[in-house]
Amino acid sequence: MLLLVGCVVVVGTSRAEPLYEFGFTIRARMRVDSERNVNLLLYSHFGEYSEAHLALYGENRFSLYFAQKLQNFDKPADPDEVEQAFVRYEGQGWRVQVGKMWMPFGQALGERELARGVLLSVPIWRDNALDVAIADNGSRRQRGVFCRYGSRTLGASVAVGKNLALSKTAFRFIRGEDYAPQLATGYGMLLGFDVRQIAGVTLWQLEGIVARHGQGMPDTEFLVVQASLRLPAGLNPVVRAEANRQAREVRWLVSIQQNVGGGFVLYPQVVFRRSDFEQTNVEVRATF
Repeated sequence: MLLLVGCVVVVGTSRAEPLYEFGFTIRARMRVDSERNVNLLLYSHFGEYSEAHLALYGENRFSLYFAQKLQNFDKPADPDEVEQAFVRYEGQGWRVQVGKMWMPFGQALGERELARGVLLSVPIWRDNALDVAIADNGSRRQRGVFCRYGSRTLGASVAVGKNLALSKTAFRFIRGEDYAPQLATGYGMLLGFDVRQIAGVTLWQLEGIVARHGQGMPDTEFLVVQASLRLPAGLNPVVRAEANRQAREVRWLVSIQQNVGGGFVLYPQVVFRRSDFEQTNVEVRATF
């Protein structure tokens, strides 16, 4: 709350009437598992929250962003109902953020970590930028430095610290939705690379992550591959597969994204664990 008040003061003093934006991001789904249990959830299978957000923009290049979760996970490592709350300063191509935010690592396909800290993004060469963040979520939780260098199409990442990948948003698809993290566990180092390429009407994404110095977690490697096809009438078939080498675990998903207009996207999915059916989801996504 103190952070939010401070952010409003910084932005609010920049002009009498700062520009603002208020909206919602909805990821609502009905999940049916192999035992025919039905659940209605307000977060995606990949740990993306539904949220209400507010952004304030000042004349002096300061801005505030605040996002509130509409539903949290069961027994989360991060019990905070606030998803993000940070102040941003935009320079000439560079920016600084202070507060709670997503840490820079890959294209957020595998390692997805919310943390309190400071982030600096600096353009280096052409479309390549260096993003560096210092995170501190407190005792027995994520602490360390996250770094990614690259562009939208190619990048390399590293994270060094304690209890990394502790969050239920990290590697959520391959770990499974029943995964229950314990405090003071995680990794001491993560190394990753990511590739994103468009070829004709197809979009290919690949992310590989090496996890080392495990604390209550075995060292391993993760691989994420996703391919989508862009067809007329807003129809996009998607196939995604993830693997955990040490656990010898593979999960994959087949889905179709259908733009139904009005900012709404219908996202039916079928999920398999190895060759066995695990669950089906009917998800609706919207931003307004």
